Amino acid sequence: MERIIEILRKVGLTSQESKVYIILLKLQESQTGQLCKEANIASSNIYKILDSLIKKGLVSYRVQNNIKIFMASPPETLNELFFEKQKKLEEERSEIKNVIENLKKEKLLKEPFSKYKYFEGLPGIKSMWYEVNSIMNKNMLLKIHTAKKESYENLVGFYNLHHNLRIQKKVNEQMIFPKEEKELYKIRSDKYTKIRFLDLKQDVEWGIIGDMMFFQYVTGKVPRGFLIKDEKFASAFEEVFDRLWKLAKS
Repeated sequence: MERIIEILRKVGLTSQESKVYIILLKLQESQTGQLCKEANIASSNIYKILDSLIKKGLVSYRVQNNIKIFMASPPETLNELFFEKQKKLEEERSEIKNVIENLKKEKLLKEPFSKYKYFEGLPGIKSMWYEVNSIMNKNMLLKIHTAKKESYENLVGFYNLHHNLRIQKKVNEQMIFPKEEKELYKIRSDKYTKIRFLDLKQDVEWGIIGDMMFFQYVTGKVPRGFLIKDEKFASAFEEVFDRLWKLAKS
């Protein structure tokens, strides 16, 4: 663990943040009491550490019976922190990749206990997309209802990573765009992507893949996202999407 903590410090985590993140990966989800015990950290410090990890996109949480349950984001989220320091840490890139693989083994590839997650800030939104990217395969059809242009234009570059990976995995996608987005249509169009247009005015984007769905908005001071793994929710919103798809124009 010490070597992993040393590398994580190089991408911006403190020793205590690194320890809490690694332990949370192993536990999959935890309340603060168990985290304090496992990490040997005082209860007066744990919320400050968790808040910092949430802002970095490495931790999310859900509320159950008025109690926060914390969950670690996928190790791939570390890539985002790495990219921010890439110019200074180019020589460490191979080590970061090794750490990610080691952390994935630590997690033992078990399915998370939680069926829904809350993400906050742009790092959190990106972390949510890493989870979407990790589950998609060529047998799935990803359906995305975007929002008005201002709601996602700052993330178009980041979404390029998603679409490149999706195309590599041969995952088909249906997208509903705002009707004025003809230029982005030219960029996104390929044999795995079908796009139609509606007059979209809202800030919230949402989508469905398999039995999982997401909601997000990035406008305002605090971007927020929700990831829900529930067959009935996904089925209901897929029906809504399909009706809108029929109304949308090619």
